[in-house]
Amino acid sequence: MPMLLTLETARYESMPKKLSRENNSSTQIGLGQIRDLSPVSSRNTTKGALVKETYAVFKAVNGGLPLTEVKQAILRGDVFQKASYETRRNIKDLINHRYLAVCPEWIGTALAKASEKGAISPEFLSLAYLYFVLRDRLVFDFVTNFIWQRWVSQSTSIHHADFLAVLEQQAEESPQIRKWKESTRDRLVSSDLAALRDFGLLKGIQKKYIQRPTIAAETVFHLLCILMAEGLEGKALLDAPDWRIFLWSEADVVNGLSDLAQRRWINFEKIGRTVILNLVRQPEIRGDLP
Repeated sequence: MPMLLTLETARYESMPKKLSRENNSSTQIGLGQIRDLSPVSSRNTTKGALVKETYAVFKAVNGGLPLTEVKQAILRGDVFQKASYETRRNIKDLINHRYLAVCPEWIGTALAKASEKGAISPEFLSLAYLYFVLRDRLVFDFVTNFIWQRWVSQSTSIHHADFLAVLEQQAEESPQIRKWKESTRDRLVSSDLAALRDFGLLKGIQKKYIQRPTIAAETVFHLLCILMAEGLEGKALLDAPDWRIFLWSEADVVNGLSDLAQRRWINFEKIGRTVILNLVRQPEIRGDLP
């Protein structure tokens, strides 16, 4: 029986024409609420991308560490050596929020498999980047709005003050941000900009510039599945602002989906404004979760 994409208790079969409700089962993959819709958080004030630590975790999972035991393994220092328990706890919380808090059997499985290619491979890095952005509301807004507008206007320089200005704008509607100290905002901006550099969206140390990151086919497939499970179809799927995470225009999205079709992962046709798209491949999941 093919696995089905589900959003909480809702599901799609093949082409997502309508939603029906059904209890989750072992033949389904629950996407849950992958997108972070919680209030803006300052959780990323110090640790940045955590590429090395995240890679170490999912390399261990690929080597046999059950996903259910990842958090305790980090706390014990089994996965990587850090000076203090508090540091390991902070890293555990961030990795859990980004990659394990929702749908670990799908996200974790994919990252574990991608770890075979290496920490800075497009396969691993772009997938880790996708969930870093989707799981942080502030970063998502900054990338898909401010950075995207800079990119399309061919003004590629990004400064610390730019992100601070975005925070100031959001503070007008967010009591949470208004409570943050100036030092908290500075640390958060520095950490997030460094993370985006480490993930390949930015380049440079002191002065940073926007660049298009290299995105693996698996990462494209993940975002496509998420958007379909959220109810997008046809032209609306191609126009989703989420593709801006990759700095992709509609033409880039069409090329990316055409590549998935050539791999026989999806069926995809675009004729004028008519879009036909359904899944052929189904997501791979681990069987070590309850």
